[in-house]
Amino acid sequence: MGSLTKCILTYVRCFIRERRVRTLRRWRATCERRNKPVLFDPPPVPASQTVAVRNTRDPSLLWVHAGTAEVRAAQQQYPLSSGQGIWLPAGIPYTLEVGADSVAFPIFPAAGTRAPTLDRPQRIDLPSSWSEWLIYQFARSIGYLRGATSDTSLLDLVAGSHYSTPREADRPFEQVPLPPMPRSLEAVTVGRSLLQRPDDPADTADHARSVNNSVRTLQLQFLQETGLPFVRWRTAVRVAASAALMDAGHTIGQAGRQVGFSTPAGFTRAFHTRTGMTPRQYKQARPAIARRDGNFPGTLGELMLPQLQPQEAPNEASPPPIPAAQTWNRINDFHVLVWVYRGTARVTVGERTRRLRRGDAIWLPAGVRNSVTLSRGALLLPLGSRHGTPETRLPRNLVQRFPDEAELYLLHTFVANYSLVRPRSHDPNGITHSFLKHATRTRARAAEDPAGTTPVYKIIRAVRNDPADRRTLTQWAQVLNADARDLGRAFLATTGQNYVAWRSEVRMTEARRYLEEGLGVAQVSRKLGYAHPSTFTTVFTRAHDMSPREYQRHGWQHTDESLIIR
Repeated sequence: MGSLTKCILTYVRCFIRERRVRTLRRWRATCERRNKPVLFDPPPVPASQTVAVRNTRDPSLLWVHAGTAEVRAAQQQYPLSSGQGIWLPAGIPYTLEVGADSVAFPIFPAAGTRAPTLDRPQRIDLPSSWSEWLIYQFARSIGYLRGATSDTSLLDLVAGSHYSTPREADRPFEQVPLPPMPRSLEAVTVGRSLLQRPDDPADTADHARSVNNSVRTLQLQFLQETGLPFVRWRTAVRVAASAALMDAGHTIGQAGRQVGFSTPAGFTRAFHTRTGMTPRQYKQARPAIARRDGNFPGTLGELMLPQLQPQEAPNEASPPPIPAAQTWNRINDFHVLVWVYRGTARVTVGERTRRLRRGDAIWLPAGVRNSVTLSRGALLLPLGSRHGTPETRLPRNLVQRFPDEAELYLLHTFVANYSLVRPRSHDPNGITHSFLKHATRTRARAAEDPAGTTPVYKIIRAVRNDPADRRTLTQWAQVLNADARDLGRAFLATTGQNYVAWRSEVRMTEARRYLEEGLGVAQVSRKLGYAHPSTFTTVFTRAHDMSPREYQRHGWQHTDESLIIR
């Protein structure tokens, strides 16, 4: 009897263990499906430009996040490289050309009533620690974040930065710097190895194995701790090492080969992207540097040693923290694709909420309420939009992940779709098309009515076209020859809200747009179908915790300059 009991217990334990293993496998498979990266091989970032621009009211900072750019203003040419910007006062016409594999942001300060002190174009060196904050400033100027703030930090940064004239900046007196070092033990080990041997031909997988790490973890460590993907970090090390070799008297060809570039063209392209000049221009501008004994240092270790020594930190201001932020509840008449660039976000679509992390992207369907809450330090960037109706949307909460190596291309797309800094033949729907192509391949489509003939979609289209429509759901049921209860349930299933709440959200979305355009309360009230302005004011105040007048002063933030597309 004891043996039988032991056998039964053993069987039960094995059964439970097997169930747990199967459950864990199913859970992991589900997570992998939900977080599966988009099968998106990012194309090369094309060159961009904007011609004959003039800021009518606000000054701007054109800042190069990566690569190179050139600005022509006030009969001067200003070549810029990564980490540099140019301050352009209002009223000065200029032309901007951004190189291939480069991203530049046009940024407008939210300085309130404070007037800038600079009244002429000035090239500025910007600390790398301010990069994410500068991207936040560009995102703020688009106008999708809630609440207006007067922040003079950008003016303070510009006022305290190092200036250079076009003639001075053409001569690179400083040595090409190394990229920032990572902090994690595994990434530091790989980084120091590459500093000693920049020509190491090992790929990312080989480096990850050498420190008992996964490829993805190593890539994330470099991206999160240095701001650069691993491949770009290694290229930056090779460029700095080649510059040091040229400073020591080596020829251009010798320098490129010794640091691991297989072709002269590849070396020239990488060097130009990193420094804004070709190796030949760099070598002509900097004389060879001899040691005190008159001999040229020859080994890379000896050449790179000064940059590897601990240096006293420069006395530069730290960027302000990126504040936690929200969007207003809104119902768009177009689909929007948004991407978490940094931090985490909570996104609500209809009645469901999803928590997103860095690299996630989500499709926000037309006709359905959405809102976004961002944690402190987080950046959620819109990548593009498509006009459409709710019946053409994909399943709710459609989340995919973009690979880390797509980051530069996605930032380029963000700028190109929301400003006039874009390629000559730019397709604003390219990124959304790529996302939908993958989404429809990996998930089944929801049941749709392509013609949009169902009663719910007829109501949505009618109210979006005329938010002042006062018909109740019962009246709509009579017009559409449908049962009122069935129509109400179908409306709730489609939009995540009942009809009254949904119509109110549509009206509030339009009310904010009208108020931002400068319309008065009485005008907005009439356009949205409210019987009295006081009724509209009460509804608006309840929804926004501020009156319409207060919203016009404090509830929104964006620039009115034509360079930004909203």
